[in-house]
Amino acid sequence: MPDGFEKRIDNGEGYQEFYFPNNGLETLRYKFAVSPGSSIRGDMSQWVEFYPKILTVKPGETGLLKVFAKAPKEVKDGEYGFHLDSSLISIPNIKKDGTGIKSNVGIRINASLEMIGYVGNLEPLIKVDSYKIYEENGKTKLDIALKNPSSQRGVEFGVQVKGKNKTTVRNTLGRIYAGENKKITLELNGMKKNHPYEIEIYEDINYRTINKIKI
Repeated sequence: MPDGFEKRIDNGEGYQEFYFPNNGLETLRYKFAVSPGSSIRGDMSQWVEFYPKILTVKPGETGLLKVFAKAPKEVKDGEYGFHLDSSLISIPNIKKDGTGIKSNVGIRINASLEMIGYVGNLEPLIKVDSYKIYEENGKTKLDIALKNPSSQRGVEFGVQVKGKNKTTVRNTLGRIYAGENKKITLELNGMKKNHPYEIEIYEDINYRTINKIKI
Protein backbone atom coordinates (compact mmCIF):
# COMPACT_ATOMS: atom_id res chain seq x y z
CA MET A 1 0.00 0.00 0.00
CA PRO A 2 -0.69 2.33 -1.58
CA ASP A 3 -1.48 0.47 -4.81
CA GLY A 4 -0.62 3.35 -7.15
CA PHE A 5 2.02 5.97 -7.98
CA GLU A 6 0.27 9.00 -9.57
CA LYS A 7 3.22 11.40 -9.32
CA ARG A 8 4.53 14.11 -11.62
CA ILE A 9 7.88 12.83 -12.87
CA ASP A 10 9.47 15.82 -14.62
CA ASN A 11 9.89 18.22 -11.69
CA GLY A 12 11.71 16.18 -9.01
CA GLU A 13 8.51 15.13 -7.21
CA GLY A 14 8.27 11.61 -8.63
CA TYR A 15 8.77 9.86 -5.28
CA GLN A 16 6.51 7.36 -3.53
CA GLU A 17 6.89 5.07 -0.53
CA PHE A 18 5.20 1.67 -0.46
CA TYR A 19 4.49 -0.21 2.76
CA PHE A 20 4.48 -4.00 3.20
CA PRO A 21 2.99 -5.00 6.58
CA ASN A 22 3.60 -8.51 7.87
CA ASN A 23 0.68 -9.64 10.02
CA GLY A 24 1.70 -13.29 9.98
CA LEU A 25 3.96 -15.45 12.14
CA GLU A 26 6.78 -16.03 9.64
CA THR A 27 9.39 -13.66 8.23
CA LEU A 28 8.64 -12.59 4.65
CA ARG A 29 11.15 -11.68 1.96
CA TYR A 30 10.18 -9.80 -1.21
CA LYS A 31 12.15 -9.40 -4.42
CA PHE A 32 11.31 -6.38 -6.59
CA ALA A 33 11.78 -5.55 -10.26
CA VAL A 34 10.50 -2.98 -12.75
CA SER A 35 9.08 -3.85 -16.18
CA PRO A 36 7.50 -1.78 -19.00
CA GLY A 37 4.03 -0.29 -18.65
CA SER A 38 1.01 -1.03 -20.85
CA SER A 39 0.87 -0.02 -24.50
CA ILE A 40 -1.95 2.53 -23.97
CA ARG A 41 0.47 5.08 -22.53
CA GLY A 42 4.18 5.85 -22.69
CA ASP A 43 6.71 3.62 -20.94
CA MET A 44 8.63 5.11 -18.00
CA SER A 45 10.29 1.94 -16.67
CA GLN A 46 13.75 3.11 -17.79
CA TRP A 47 13.42 6.22 -15.61
CA VAL A 48 12.58 4.38 -12.37
CA GLU A 49 14.90 3.69 -9.45
CA PHE A 50 13.91 1.77 -6.33
CA TYR A 51 15.41 0.62 -3.03
CA PRO A 52 15.85 -2.00 -1.73
CA LYS A 53 15.91 -4.71 -4.41
CA ILE A 54 15.15 -7.32 -1.72
CA LEU A 55 13.08 -6.51 1.37
CA THR A 56 12.86 -8.67 4.50
CA VAL A 57 9.93 -8.07 6.86
CA LYS A 58 9.76 -9.74 10.28
CA PRO A 59 6.40 -10.67 11.91
CA GLY A 60 4.60 -7.63 13.29
CA GLU A 61 6.77 -5.20 11.32
CA THR A 62 6.19 -3.15 8.17
CA GLY A 63 8.70 -3.01 5.34
CA LEU A 64 9.37 0.09 3.24
CA LEU A 65 10.07 0.26 -0.50
CA LYS A 66 11.19 3.61 -1.94
CA VAL A 67 10.51 4.41 -5.61
CA PHE A 68 11.73 7.45 -7.54
CA ALA A 69 11.17 8.37 -11.20
CA LYS A 70 12.66 11.25 -13.22
CA ALA A 71 11.70 11.87 -16.85
CA PRO A 72 14.23 13.28 -19.36
CA LYS A 73 13.76 16.94 -20.32
CA GLU A 74 12.67 16.23 -23.91
CA VAL A 75 9.70 14.02 -22.93
CA LYS A 76 6.27 15.23 -24.03
CA ASP A 77 3.43 15.99 -21.64
CA GLY A 78 1.12 13.08 -20.85
CA GLU A 79 0.81 9.83 -18.91
CA TYR A 80 3.54 7.22 -18.56
CA GLY A 81 3.55 3.87 -16.80
CA PHE A 82 5.64 1.01 -15.47
CA HIS A 83 4.94 -2.27 -13.71
CA LEU A 84 6.21 -2.81 -10.19
CA ASP A 85 6.81 -6.55 -9.92
CA SER A 86 7.08 -8.21 -6.52
CA SER A 87 7.54 -11.84 -5.57
CA LEU A 88 7.86 -13.69 -2.29
CA ILE A 89 11.05 -15.69 -2.05
CA SER A 90 11.74 -18.51 0.36
CA ILE A 91 13.93 -18.07 3.42
CA PRO A 92 15.86 -21.24 4.39
CA ASN A 93 15.79 -22.12 8.08
CA ILE A 94 17.62 -24.86 9.94
CA LYS A 95 15.17 -27.38 11.41
CA LYS A 96 15.14 -27.52 15.21
CA ASP A 97 16.14 -31.17 15.23
CA GLY A 98 19.16 -30.46 13.01
CA THR A 99 18.03 -32.84 10.27
CA GLY A 100 18.01 -30.33 7.43
CA ILE A 101 16.69 -27.07 6.04
CA LYS A 102 13.10 -25.96 5.59
CA SER A 103 11.53 -23.01 3.78
CA ASN A 104 9.00 -20.66 5.36
CA VAL A 105 7.17 -19.94 2.08
CA GLY A 106 4.80 -22.73 1.06
CA ILE A 107 3.12 -20.79 -1.76
CA ARG A 108 4.96 -18.13 -3.72
CA ILE A 109 2.85 -15.15 -4.68
CA ASN A 110 3.89 -12.92 -7.57
CA ALA A 111 2.26 -9.54 -8.19
CA SER A 112 2.67 -7.00 -10.97
CA LEU A 113 0.91 -3.66 -10.53
CA GLU A 114 0.96 -0.93 -13.16
CA MET A 115 2.08 2.39 -11.70
CA ILE A 116 1.25 5.59 -13.55
CA GLY A 117 3.02 8.94 -13.50
CA TYR A 118 2.72 12.00 -15.69
CA VAL A 119 4.76 14.76 -17.31
CA GLY A 120 3.56 18.37 -17.39
CA ASN A 121 1.35 20.53 -15.20
CA LEU A 122 -1.66 18.23 -15.60
CA GLU A 123 -4.07 18.84 -12.76
CA PRO A 124 -6.65 16.08 -12.07
CA LEU A 125 -10.00 16.97 -13.64
CA ILE A 126 -13.38 15.37 -12.98
CA LYS A 127 -16.65 17.11 -13.79
CA VAL A 128 -20.08 16.16 -12.43
CA ASP A 129 -22.54 15.97 -15.32
CA SER A 130 -25.55 15.04 -13.16
CA TYR A 131 -26.53 13.52 -9.81
CA LYS A 132 -29.64 12.30 -8.02
CA ILE A 133 -30.28 11.23 -4.43
CA TYR A 134 -33.27 8.94 -3.98
CA GLU A 135 -34.71 6.10 -1.91
CA GLU A 136 -35.12 2.57 -3.23
CA ASN A 137 -36.17 -0.51 -1.26
CA GLY A 138 -35.64 1.33 2.01
CA LYS A 139 -32.12 2.48 1.09
CA THR A 140 -30.86 5.94 0.21
CA LYS A 141 -28.79 5.97 -2.98
CA LEU A 142 -26.78 8.39 -5.09
CA ASP A 143 -26.62 8.21 -8.87
CA ILE A 144 -23.80 10.36 -10.21
CA ALA A 145 -22.49 10.83 -13.75
CA LEU A 146 -18.83 11.88 -14.03
CA LYS A 147 -16.56 12.92 -16.87
CA ASN A 148 -12.81 13.37 -17.14
CA PRO A 149 -12.43 16.25 -19.65
CA SER A 150 -8.65 15.93 -19.82
CA SER A 151 -7.13 14.60 -23.04
CA GLN A 152 -3.82 13.69 -21.35
CA ARG A 153 -4.29 12.39 -17.83
CA GLY A 154 -6.48 9.86 -16.02
CA VAL A 155 -7.20 9.95 -12.29
CA GLU A 156 -7.43 7.38 -9.51
CA PHE A 157 -10.45 8.77 -7.69
CA GLY A 158 -13.06 8.30 -5.03
CA VAL A 159 -16.35 9.85 -3.92
CA GLN A 160 -17.07 10.95 -0.36
CA VAL A 161 -20.56 11.97 0.77
CA LYS A 162 -21.12 13.81 4.04
CA GLY A 163 -24.62 13.91 5.47
CA LYS A 164 -26.48 15.07 8.55
CA ASN A 165 -25.01 14.39 12.02
CA LYS A 166 -21.52 14.00 10.49
CA THR A 167 -22.38 10.73 8.76
CA THR A 168 -19.87 9.96 6.01
CA VAL A 169 -19.76 7.43 3.19
CA ARG A 170 -16.45 7.11 1.34
CA ASN A 171 -15.79 4.93 -1.70
CA THR A 172 -12.57 4.38 -3.65
CA LEU A 173 -13.70 3.84 -7.23
CA GLY A 174 -10.62 3.09 -9.34
CA ARG A 175 -9.48 5.01 -12.40
CA ILE A 176 -11.32 7.33 -14.75
CA TYR A 177 -9.28 7.60 -17.94
CA ALA A 178 -8.69 10.73 -20.04
CA GLY A 179 -11.91 11.57 -21.89
CA GLU A 180 -13.91 8.84 -20.12
CA ASN A 181 -17.48 9.09 -18.79
CA LYS A 182 -18.64 7.05 -15.79
CA LYS A 183 -22.02 6.51 -14.16
CA ILE A 184 -21.91 5.31 -10.56
CA THR A 185 -24.50 4.27 -7.99
CA LEU A 186 -23.59 4.44 -4.29
CA GLU A 187 -25.55 3.40 -1.22
CA LEU A 188 -25.62 6.16 1.41
CA ASN A 189 -25.83 4.05 4.56
CA GLY A 190 -27.15 5.93 7.59
CA MET A 191 -28.46 8.84 5.49
CA LYS A 192 -31.91 9.99 4.42
CA LYS A 193 -33.06 11.50 1.13
CA ASN A 194 -33.98 14.91 2.61
CA HIS A 195 -30.75 15.40 4.57
CA PRO A 196 -28.28 18.15 3.54
CA TYR A 197 -25.35 16.66 1.68
CA GLU A 198 -21.86 17.48 0.51
CA ILE A 199 -20.44 15.42 -2.35
CA GLU A 200 -16.65 15.46 -2.74
CA ILE A 201 -14.74 13.98 -5.67
CA TYR A 202 -11.14 13.38 -4.64
CA GLU A 203 -7.87 12.09 -6.06
CA ASP A 204 -7.31 8.83 -4.21
CA ILE A 205 -3.55 8.26 -4.01
CA ASN A 206 -2.65 11.85 -3.11
CA TYR A 207 -6.05 12.62 -1.51
CA ARG A 208 -6.68 16.02 -3.06
CA THR A 209 -10.15 17.46 -3.58
CA ILE A 210 -11.01 17.71 -7.29
CA ASN A 211 -14.64 18.79 -7.14
CA LYS A 212 -17.16 19.53 -4.37
CA ILE A 213 -20.93 20.01 -4.44
CA LYS A 214 -23.22 21.09 -1.59
CA ILE A 215 -26.88 20.14 -1.76
